[in-house]
Amino acid sequence: MSAPTFKHVLCPVVVLKVTETSVKGDELADGLRDEFLAVATQSEAVHVVLDMQDVTFIASTGIRPLLSLNRYLKEKGRRMILCNLHKDVREVFEVTRLISTSGTTPVTFEVQQDVPTAISVVYKGTA
Repeated sequence: MSAPTFKHVLCPVVVLKVTETSVKGDELADGLRDEFLAVATQSEAVHVVLDMQDVTFIASTGIRPLLSLNRYLKEKGRRMILCNLHKDVREVFEVTRLISTSGTTPVTFEVQQDVPTAISVVYKGTA
């Protein structure tokens, strides 16, 4: 089976939207990881904004594709920003210390309120 070809405009920012409401299970996690990495590789985006507005539950398996994408991007000197986190999902990330509650502690994931804010932060070069 050949690799999928994506039709999009090459740009420094790619916005990926997770449409699943419940992100759990190995099958879904593996599928998301493969899709995220394929888009990041083919688009050659410098920044990836991951819109999680529809996600109301995330299990530990659901965090794996985010870690994979983040690791891939960081190895290439690129950046990933999560946005539109539901309060329950935000709490999971805070409790596991994958995001900061104070904004001063170094953490795994960068978070912004929404897609426009994440994109503006990318272009301003601030966190």
